[in-house]
Amino acid sequence: MPAEPTARELVDRFGQMADDDRFQTLRLLVPGTGDSPVLGPFLIATANDAAEDDLVRVEAIRAIPLLDFTEPDLAGRCRDTLLRLAREDDDWDVRNAAGCAVFDVPGAESSVEPMRAVLAAEPEEFVRDNVSAALNLFLRRS
Repeated sequence: MPAEPTARELVDRFGQMADDDRFQTLRLLVPGTGDSPVLGPFLIATANDAAEDDLVRVEAIRAIPLLDFTEPDLAGRCRDTLLRLAREDDDWDVRNAAGCAVFDVPGAESSVEPMRAVLAAEPEEFVRDNVSAALNLFLRRS
């Protein structure tokens, strides 16, 4: 059985992979200790890439909360990205994933009020329902 690629190898090979391989790689991604400085910017960039397949972007978003956030400003950069995607992205799948994931990033309490404004403006009922559920779950855990 081949060894799992390192974070650097994954990032370096990602652009040469087919869409389905990129999707599967992110779906199965379990960041190791010390991978966050490499994977954090990569996952943010992948989530932000509107030219990328939406399922790949969603998997990048879902992997963000798995980071270890030992880098001082990584959590803030991730929250900012997720909030912006939840508010502005054209793809409802991406808005949905970002709106839910933001509550699993350290410091999420600062995202509560901005996400309430996002929810008020969200046109898709499915997204509103999912993100509202994630918000309510976060508030019950806090």
